[in-house]
Amino acid sequence: MAEEKKPAKIRLPEYFKEGYVLVADDMTNMRRTLKNMLKQIGASAVLEADDGTTALETLRDNAGCKFALIDWNMPRMTGIAAAKEIRADAKIQDTPILLITAEVEEHQVVQAAEVGVNGYILKPFVLKTLEDKIRAIIEARERPPAHVIALKKGEELIKQGKFQEALDVFEEAKKLKENARIHVEIGSTMELLGQFDKAHGSYAEASKINPKFLKAHLKNAELHLKRGNEDGALESLTKANEISPGNPDRHIAIGKIHLNKGNTVKMQEAFSEAIKHAPHMSSEIAEEMLKLGQAALAEQFFRQSIAKQSDAIYTYNRLGIALRRQGKWKEAIHEYEIAIKLDPNDANLYFNVAKSYLEGEDRDLAVKYFKRALSLNPELTAAKNELELLNR
Repeated sequence: MAEEKKPAKIRLPEYFKEGYVLVADDMTNMRRTLKNMLKQIGASAVLEADDGTTALETLRDNAGCKFALIDWNMPRMTGIAAAKEIRADAKIQDTPILLITAEVEEHQVVQAAEVGVNGYILKPFVLKTLEDKIRAIIEARERPPAHVIALKKGEELIKQGKFQEALDVFEEAKKLKENARIHVEIGSTMELLGQFDKAHGSYAEASKINPKFLKAHLKNAELHLKRGNEDGALESLTKANEISPGNPDRHIAIGKIHLNKGNTVKMQEAFSEAIKHAPHMSSEIAEEMLKLGQAALAEQFFRQSIAKQSDAIYTYNRLGIALRRQGKWKEAIHEYEIAIKLDPNDANLYFNVAKSYLEGEDRDLAVKYFKRALSLNPELTAAKNELELLNR
C-alpha cells in the first residue's frame, strides 16, 4: 500500500492575502519588530494597538482580522483579559490568537487555554519560531482532525435542538479519539436530555482521562449548583482553582458558596483573591458585596476601585521606568512611592523600587523590596530570580 502523502503546508502569503493581522504590544520597538517579521512571512497588512482595550476596539471596528498577536502584559487591559473579551464577542470570537509572553509557568498555560487562546510564544524568539507557531495554529483551524470535525458537527446539532443525534455523533467521535473534551461534550448533551447522573459520570471520566482539563471540573460544578449541591460544586471549583488560580469569576463563585454556608472568613478570602487577580473588577465586586449585604467589604473594595481610577498608578509606574532609563533611580523611587500610597498591595511597584535600589547599588534595600514584592505575590518569578542572583 502506498504511503499516504501529507498535505502540503499552508502558504502563509496566500492565507494573509486578504484581511489584516493585529499586533498588540505596549512597546513600540516590539510592534515594529513584529511588523517586520510578519512582512517576511507574507503578512504586510498590519493594524497596531498599544494595550488590550485598544486591541479589542480595533478588532470590533475593523472586520477581516486573519490573526492576532497579543502581548500578555499590557496596561489598561492585559492580553489575557483582551483574549477573554474576544472569545465572548460573537462577531470576533473566531479570531486566531497567539499570546506573547516574557515568562510562562504551568498555571499561565492553563489560564491561556481557559480563555481560549490558540497558543503562546516565549520572548525572545526568532522569525522561524514565530512562523512555525502561526502556521501550526492556522493549519489546526483549516485542517482539523476527524474527531474535531465530528465535535463541530455535534455542536451544530445541539444548536438545532437535535440532542440525541448530537449524542450519537459524540459517541462516534469517542471511537476516533478518546479524549477529555469529547466526554465533556457527552456530559453536556446528557444534561440537555435531563440525564444528570450520567452527565456527572461523563465529567468524571473526562477528569480521569485528563485531570487538568479545566472544563470538566467547571461543568461538574455548574451541574452541582443547578442541582442544589453546594458541597459538590465547591469541591469541583476548588479543583479548578488548583489548576488555574487566576480566574476572578471563579473566586467570586467560591465566595458566594462560602457566604451561603455562613463561612464569612473563607468568603472574604475568596473575594480578596478575586481582587488580587483582577484589580479592575474592584467596583464590580463591591456592588456584588452590597447585594449580598456585606457593606464593610463593599466599602473596602469601593475604596480600592477609587484608588485605581484614571490610571494614576499606571502613570506613576511608567514615569518611574522613564526616570530609571535616564539613570535617575532616586527620582524613580519617589514616583513609585506615590503609587504605593495609592495601592500598597501592588507587588510590581515594590519590585520596581527594588530594581531602582539595585541600579543605585543599594543591595540591602533592594533585597528588602524584592522580599516585600514576593510577600504580596509569591508567584512573581522575576523577584525570585533577582533574589537568587543576589544571594549567590
